[in-house]
Amino acid sequence: MSHGWPTSRLTSEDAVLSTLLELHGRRWLCRGQDGRFDGLIPSLDRETKGQSRLERLGCERQCIEVFRANARHFVDAGEELSLHDDLVALMVLRHYSVPTRLLDWTTSLHVAAYFACQDADGDDGELWCFDHDRYAAEGAKQWERWPETLVPDDPTKFDFSRTAFLVEEPPDWFVCEFYPPGFPRQRAQNGFYSATARFERDHANAIEELLGDPRFCQLYTIDAALKTSMRGRLREEWGIWHGALYPDSAGAARTAASTFMEEI
Repeated sequence: MSHGWPTSRLTSEDAVLSTLLELHGRRWLCRGQDGRFDGLIPSLDRETKGQSRLERLGCERQCIEVFRANARHFVDAGEELSLHDDLVALMVLRHYSVPTRLLDWTTSLHVAAYFACQDADGDDGELWCFDHDRYAAEGAKQWERWPETLVPDDPTKFDFSRTAFLVEEPPDWFVCEFYPPGFPRQRAQNGFYSATARFERDHANAIEELLGDPRFCQLYTIDAALKTSMRGRLREEWGIWHGALYPDSAGAARTAASTFMEEI
């Protein structure tokens, strides 16, 4: 593994549920991955391996502009800012499975557990968690090193677009943002988003370096044998399942398609 996150293996339902309960009071952000990836690599980097920064920026820009051209007449009220703000556009695209430089996080431990168990039943799942309060304190110190990332008229406010889209290699910052207006999927999933200015930046390493202490992050692996039963418990006891986490027409259609495949 390229990161130094403390790692624990969960081999029983009780271990998973007690871990979720323990983390609940810590105000930690979590991310579930349904395979053993041992890192946090955004989908854009996975899909554009070998491409230059300029090529990746071009791909990213084209996706944003095509989305805006097609969505401007029917975006959800919470998505309207995506027509003008590039970071919000990437947040919306991420939720609709478009490869982006962002990664999804959640304040709900049970939602993260669902995503760790949602698929790939033959593989262990991963539950990545880190201390948001520690991030808020340490993350703010980045801008002292890179004042060019701040809004000129408000030197306390970070501006993603000032350095994220530079062709030359930008400052090596990491952010984890919440979009207050939200939109249906984000609200259902209690979603946050992490991003880096540089491509091919493992977010696990970026978080570890920023937090500066392994006590503030943790990786749990969930035994593959638990996935089916955990999905059942999450749905029955907490109402967390695919249909609840994707409360829109596209999500409902995908749920219907899954039901169709189970029936034939």
